[in-house]
Amino acid sequence: MMDAIGARRSCRRCNEAKRKCDRTTPSCRLCRRKKLECVYPPRRPSCFVPLESECLSSVPAISEDELLGFEEISNELALAHSFPLDDHHPITGNIFDVIDTRHRGAWFLSPDSFAIDHTCVPVPPGFEVSHLNDFVRLFQRWMEDWVKTRGNPFIHRKLYRASLPPCLQIAFATYSAYLNRTPDTAETILSMVNDQANVLVSVLDIERDSSSSLLNDIARIHALLSYQIIGLFDGDIRSRHLAEKRAAYLMMFLDSALEKARSFGGEQIISYDSAQFALTMPQLIQSDESLWQAWILLESLRRTWLIGIGIKNGYDALKQGWVDCNGDLQFTTREGLWSATSSSEWAKICAEKDVNFLGRFNCERLFSIPAKEVDELGKVMCELTYGKLRYSQWLNDT
Repeated sequence: MMDAIGARRSCRRCNEAKRKCDRTTPSCRLCRRKKLECVYPPRRPSCFVPLESECLSSVPAISEDELLGFEEISNELALAHSFPLDDHHPITGNIFDVIDTRHRGAWFLSPDSFAIDHTCVPVPPGFEVSHLNDFVRLFQRWMEDWVKTRGNPFIHRKLYRASLPPCLQIAFATYSAYLNRTPDTAETILSMVNDQANVLVSVLDIERDSSSSLLNDIARIHALLSYQIIGLFDGDIRSRHLAEKRAAYLMMFLDSALEKARSFGGEQIISYDSAQFALTMPQLIQSDESLWQAWILLESLRRTWLIGIGIKNGYDALKQGWVDCNGDLQFTTREGLWSATSSSEWAKICAEKDVNFLGRFNCERLFSIPAKEVDELGKVMCELTYGKLRYSQWLNDT
């Protein structure tokens, strides 16, 4: 007679931490990642017995990479097995050679595309520090746009298409309260901002070297960025002091996320948690949909890095009249790509036009094309780098 079995429960560590356990043996996925001892409680007695059949025994084993979000996976977004490799075009040789020749849109996956350029550019003619106030107000308006539409020029509307991560839900609610503050509630809301920001910094500092997904890292950075915009530019003396102390952490977390993004190259797995799929690089470049999803993730990181640097530099310049050169990063400036509503629309623009993938320090080349072909962030970077006079001439000429 066969031994009785019961449904296995979560391991003790996952149960204590109130986290999802995949219940694999001898060790669950999270315990393996954190290199912790995985101990399961004794099985519960059950009146059922194991079933053995040729049908069940022929089911292939599921690998660790296929277990991403298996309990919440969406049929619409489960892309890992929806796009099989083309047998007529096998992937061989250098993977980036394949990307360059077959998909113009995959320029953003190269590890070199995340290199920070530390070349400094001169201050534009006619520049005044007071001009930075216009950019501060612009960043504030963009955060308001995010609360109203779930998107802005550095947070893609489809980045969190599945759901907002918990830390960003709190930031979203906090920023909404800030926008609707009254004289009677302003002090309370500033206290909320500081408390939430300090908690977030503590969590980020602890988990910075953990196996957290890139999407979760970006969500936490977006949350912290929202608190920084309030604390630095619209807070009381204490709030500004606390935000100044957090500024170094924000830069550290941004650089850490960039380093993680660099590891996406080669044959490694592209893991995009909000869409719940995992793809090898050859699978990734076979599908416009999966390629677009990866671009949304990585382009959002690039733009967030630029905005984070801009906010820090703007505050430092307004406070002390000068600022260090913190570097530059390439991003996509072609009008229509950031606002594309489908992968087919995005892929069509990539195939037919120059995507204008460049850094802020090289935005001068954009002056050779009509301004209508450059998106909002590209225009802002042109004005910030080359001054209001030249920017206005470009708009008038084209």
